[in-house]
Amino acid sequence: MKKTLSLIFTVLFLAVCLVPGLGLLLTGGADAAANEILPAAPVIAADGDFNPDFLAETAAYVNGRFSFRLEGITAWAKLNAALFRTSTAENVLLGRDGWLFYAPTIHDYTGDAPMTARELYCAARTLYLLQEYAENRGGDFLFTAAPNKNTLYPEYMPARTRLGGASNMDALYALLGEMGVSYLDLREVFARPSDPSRLLRDEFLQDVEPLYFKTDSHWNAKGAALAADALLAALGRESDYFADTVSAGNTHRGDLYEMLYPAGKELEEDFAYAPGFSFTANTDNPDRVTITTESGVGTGALLCYRDSFGRNLYPYLAESFASAEFSRRNEYTAATLPGDGTLVIELVERNLRYLVEYDSLAPAPERDASLVETAALGDGRAVLTESAGTEGYTLFSGTWDGVTPDDASNVYVLSGGALYEAVPRPDGFIVSLPVGSTIDAVYAAAGGNFSRLSAVYAID
Repeated sequence: MKKTLSLIFTVLFLAVCLVPGLGLLLTGGADAAANEILPAAPVIAADGDFNPDFLAETAAYVNGRFSFRLEGITAWAKLNAALFRTSTAENVLLGRDGWLFYAPTIHDYTGDAPMTARELYCAARTLYLLQEYAENRGGDFLFTAAPNKNTLYPEYMPARTRLGGASNMDALYALLGEMGVSYLDLREVFARPSDPSRLLRDEFLQDVEPLYFKTDSHWNAKGAALAADALLAALGRESDYFADTVSAGNTHRGDLYEMLYPAGKELEEDFAYAPGFSFTANTDNPDRVTITTESGVGTGALLCYRDSFGRNLYPYLAESFASAEFSRRNEYTAATLPGDGTLVIELVERNLRYLVEYDSLAPAPERDASLVETAALGDGRAVLTESAGTEGYTLFSGTWDGVTPDDASNVYVLSGGALYEAVPRPDGFIVSLPVGSTIDAVYAAAGGNFSRLSAVYAID
């Protein structure tokens, strides 16, 4: 009897072990979880030679694709969530009452990794220069940051210490105000005021109607509609998308939920609106890098740089403009902005550093040379590299060598006897000049006074 039971147990155990492997052979294996990138199939030989990494690649392939992998991950995640209130997904934080949060936003929430004063100034000056470019072409400009979910819904966060003080958004908006840059603080739009007179609409209250998904890192279509109304109002336009957006039922699978429970089937309520616009390019995927639209009811032209929050936002804006281009590029070229068009930049709070990490390629504005006429020769230098910029322009990138500019210092370059303002960066600058230009000198304030720095071209 014991032998029979042992044999049965052995057979069952082997069968269970073989199922994932057989499933891999028969079906091609499990799908990727959320935005996961699965390992490629191993290659035995390449260019006639044996691949020395074949066994390692095979192990990685089987480990990443065996059948029922997603079901196992989901079961393990639910067990840990139920018993220990912990998340098995690195980028997912378990909140209260079924709310999930994007873990990388913790630093914004606690305030323990603020941007430096120089980073903030450079970010603000970048937006200032973009606004100047748009307005010089007869257009309008507006910047906004979509708040992190835990900024608006801290009551659903697990217990965390908030250090207080100004957030990166607070500090950036303060600088933008000082520089005269147009911005919209969406935290005020989404606020839950104790004073009912501050409500944007009688029927709206964030406590009653969540405007962000519980299981996603983004706002829902209702929240996007509220943001769109506020953005358009800031641009002097009228809309009432918030009131016209209605429930579409439980249709949305949250990105955080999918990361944590890849085989889960739960859906969350989303909203819908039937906008009056048509696509002129890239109609098949709203997450494409560039989308262009036209509307028979809108007026003017729009160039909107957006991130993933723009997925729900752009349909409303598309209807309000006769033509629109929506770009997910992190480089702000502004080159396609029509002469009287509107330039809108939307960026989520957690990615504000992108403003100083990616290039802004608008042509450099010329400045009065008297700004630096008293600058003395400094000890440091600027090390330059060149690359192709927008059509007709060369992009010069400079890094500091032997100099640390003041936190609030602009950067200027001398080219062909003319002075141009560069886009400042914490470790240097970038500047777009007409093809054929050279840089003769660089100016930056250090110790309260502008210094003339020699421009040295890097050798590849």
